[in-house]
Amino acid sequence: MVPDPPSLSRRALLGGAAAGLVGLTGVVGAVRPTALPDAVTDQASKFLPDPTDHRWHPPVSEAHARDTVGQLAEEVERGRELWSDLDTDERFTGAGGWLESAREALQAENYREATFYATGGMQFAAEEVGIALARLDRPEADPKRLADRGEAIRDRADDLVASFDDYPVADPGRDLGWYHDIERTVRFVRFDASERDRDREYDARDIGSIYAGNRQAELRLATAEHHRERVHELVGDDGDPMADRIDRLDERFRARIEEFPSREAVREEVEAVEDEYGPGPYALARWKLAMWCYDTDYYVADWDEGLSLMTTVEAAQALAQRRAHDRAVDALAMDPDDDGFDSGHVVREKRAAMKRFRRVVGDDPAPLLSILTVRAGEDIDVAEVGFAGSYEYPIWRDRVDAYCYALVARMKLKEYPPLYERFVE
Repeated sequence: MVPDPPSLSRRALLGGAAAGLVGLTGVVGAVRPTALPDAVTDQASKFLPDPTDHRWHPPVSEAHARDTVGQLAEEVERGRELWSDLDTDERFTGAGGWLESAREALQAENYREATFYATGGMQFAAEEVGIALARLDRPEADPKRLADRGEAIRDRADDLVASFDDYPVADPGRDLGWYHDIERTVRFVRFDASERDRDREYDARDIGSIYAGNRQAELRLATAEHHRERVHELVGDDGDPMADRIDRLDERFRARIEEFPSREAVREEVEAVEDEYGPGPYALARWKLAMWCYDTDYYVADWDEGLSLMTTVEAAQALAQRRAHDRAVDALAMDPDDDGFDSGHVVREKRAAMKRFRRVVGDDPAPLLSILTVRAGEDIDVAEVGFAGSYEYPIWRDRVDAYCYALVARMKLKEYPPLYERFVE
């Protein structure tokens, strides 16, 4: 570590940092961050390296992207025709710019991005199509017919999941990432596809929303099926089944989670800290860590049935969060009775978190490792004072928030390597 230069005053350091971002980050790297003015380290937190957009996504073929964008274009055209038949002063708004973005991505050969925009745009275009169908009293707007269509979509999604229920792999770190992405997509499909509620009446807006859910679910499912074909090509017919291991891991992870305090117990502990010391930086840090490590947690909903890998990964992430919580509390750089917080701690912690991220995740992680660690990378991304320009008053609250993001990311990254090895060993 470079020693603090004794001849530099805080005023001189501040003036030098103002010369530009390069000078700013250079100064921060040359001295202890807590020796610098908060005005310097607040800004420095924004310009330190971070792992933006590191999450792995399965690639999409040109043919699939073109088909998806084409379906959105057809839906937009159909909407124009239907709305021209309506006697209304309202106007058809199409896909709200999503179709144009999808076409631009397609032209740039960004096929996954084109598929993403087309799928997102379908929600807007199809909703307006559904509204028009309802107002024109077309058969496609019948709630029972929409529910039957939704059921058929969910059945197709179930068949897709069943096609790899033994999770055959040739390369676990790679292939489990593919299966996880498919299951995650199926979760959205099940959520979006219509289910009939016989105890209510539907107006045109309701029909539009239900129709759009079905159309978007169909596009998502087609993408999941596309990825299923690709992973089958990668694995072949001789993959080693992983289903039993995944089930065992799920049981073990959840058993370990049960050894930790409940959410309610952690909340009561934090409330006791705040009652004793007041709502200062330490109490805020404890609230943030408890919320991020216990409240944003795994759960198994009705539409998760059969999605064993995805729910096991979420259990692994929940276990890492609980372990990280205890480590982070022990490492907090403030005392319970502090009434302010030096943002130099944000800079130091973010640099440490990024160093660990490079060591654990690297530039080209296996798909499953990328998925496991995705939230840790996002935490480092937002570990900056005034994230998105939203400063809290008093300013120490924003500094504590950024510091805790970096701290919990670093602690979670300590936990992920052994958890990842349990999947792929």
